[in-house]
Formats: sequence, structure tokens, C-alpha cells
Amino acid sequence: MPQVELFAIDNPCISICQMNKKGYCIGCLRNRSERQRWHTMSDDEKHRVLVLLARRRRQIHEHLRQKAQPQIELDFVGTPNQLEIF
Repeated sequence: MPQVELFAIDNPCISICQMNKKGYCIGCLRNRSERQRWHTMSDDEKHRVLVLLARRRRQIHEHLRQKAQPQIELDFVGTPNQLEIF
């Protein structure tokens, strides 16, 4: 049995409406279709979009975390400072 929503599902827009190169809003992470259709979506559709947004947010955080970690080259040519980590 589906759960009945007691409250309306809030729009995830945070008023930072700028698109990245792939067409996703950098504020709410929705694509064009998700943004345009939000007010006509059923609650189930909105829940699915919110799940997608959470997944996109996790992917972005994971990408940024990996990017922030220093990359260690495993060659043996370099300055003594580079070799101190071994």
C-alpha cells in the first residue's frame, strides 16, 4: 500500500538557477525536463527525482573528494621530497 503524503513535496529549487555544460542546474541538480515538469509531476515522480538528486549529490561529493586527494606518481625519478613518502 502506498504511503499517503500529508504535506506537499517542496520544490528542490534553491534559487541558484544556472546550467552546467551537461544541462543540469548547479543549484538543485535537476535537468531541464525535471525542472519544467516539477509542478505537474505526481508525488511518486517527485520522490523519484529527489532520489536522483541525492545520487547526483553523492557522485559530485565523491568526485570532489577524489580530486582533492593528492595523486602519487609511482616512478622512481624525482626529487628527494617526492620519495620521502615511500
